[in-house]
Amino acid sequence: MIFKKSREKKEKVPSPTLKEIRFMLYRIRQSPLSIIGSVIIMFFAIVAVLSPILAPPNPSWDVAGYAGKSPFILPRVSYVVEPQPPSLAHPFGLTPEGFDIYYGIVWGSITAFRVGIYVVALSLIIGVTVGMLAGYYGGTIDEILMRITDIIIIFPGLVLAMAFALALPQTLSITLREILPIFAIISLILTISLMISKGGSSWKWVIIENATIISVIASVLIYAGNIPNVNLISFSMTKLDKVLIALVLVGWPGYTRVIRGEVLRVRSEDYIEAAKASGCSDFRIIGRHILPNAVYPILILASMDIGSIVLTAAALSFLRVGAEMDFADWGQLVEKSQIYMGTGSSLLRYWYIWVIPGAFIFLFSLGWNLLGDAIRDIMDPTLRRR
Repeated sequence: MIFKKSREKKEKVPSPTLKEIRFMLYRIRQSPLSIIGSVIIMFFAIVAVLSPILAPPNPSWDVAGYAGKSPFILPRVSYVVEPQPPSLAHPFGLTPEGFDIYYGIVWGSITAFRVGIYVVALSLIIGVTVGMLAGYYGGTIDEILMRITDIIIIFPGLVLAMAFALALPQTLSITLREILPIFAIISLILTISLMISKGGSSWKWVIIENATIISVIASVLIYAGNIPNVNLISFSMTKLDKVLIALVLVGWPGYTRVIRGEVLRVRSEDYIEAAKASGCSDFRIIGRHILPNAVYPILILASMDIGSIVLTAAALSFLRVGAEMDFADWGQLVEKSQIYMGTGSSLLRYWYIWVIPGAFIFLFSLGWNLLGDAIRDIMDPTLRRR
């Protein structure tokens, strides 16, 4: 019997990574609005990267009075009383004080990305950490953390952010007097709750318990004046830095509630029970099993929140609580036009001083909201390829 070699070619099966990339691109192509959002954000990213080329600071402009001659300070082109219409030299016109709107729009794109990405990233870190602890351990930890979260949520976000921005000092100093009591309270809650949930103590919780006792004693001695109060961190903040911190303090509770609900859902799955039965530590269960399966909704929410964060920061600047005066910020550009927004004739005559900055704020927020749909299509496991 003669055996002949089969000439049939084996079909090449694409790798899982390549198939996943193809599926992602397919999902994006199915949503034209997601493509529009991606294009808008790419446009603003290009403008931000090319800011020194698109709007180079002119040495003849009046920037000598500002420390460091920062390019983010709006240069005063002229000292005109009324706004000047768009021209070849100034494509978007001049504000009543003679500031170039085009310059503020271009450099303000960097400010918008800085505010949106920084605030959302820090809020995510805090919100995910608190939500994971509250949802996974439950009990006393859940009650305390979620009640703190509820206290912040009940206040209007803009009002609370304004209060934080005004209350924060110019120089922020963190000393042992503030750190030790917080550490003592957190470690005490962990010790009691985890010992109850474990049904007994272990060497890990004994260490935490001893650290709690030491921190309580040290706190009492510091407040009594027997131990010097050590300054751990001290740095000065600009008004924009205070706005960023205020928005973070206001923004993290929303992420906490979402991630807590997802953790409660995932925690009841069979594979979590199997991981516990196999002896996996809590840190491994949270990091390897719960977080990857609970983080998708909060990432989608975060992508959509960047636009709203920029809107809130613009509102604070409009109320003169945001960035420094004459800073390249879209909200501050709108604020400079408010004296001409009272009457109909001035509103229409000087339309460019409020329409152009407002349009950029609107497009930036719209782009992130549309991009959130694309991120949902890519990352949501309920919509992914099976």
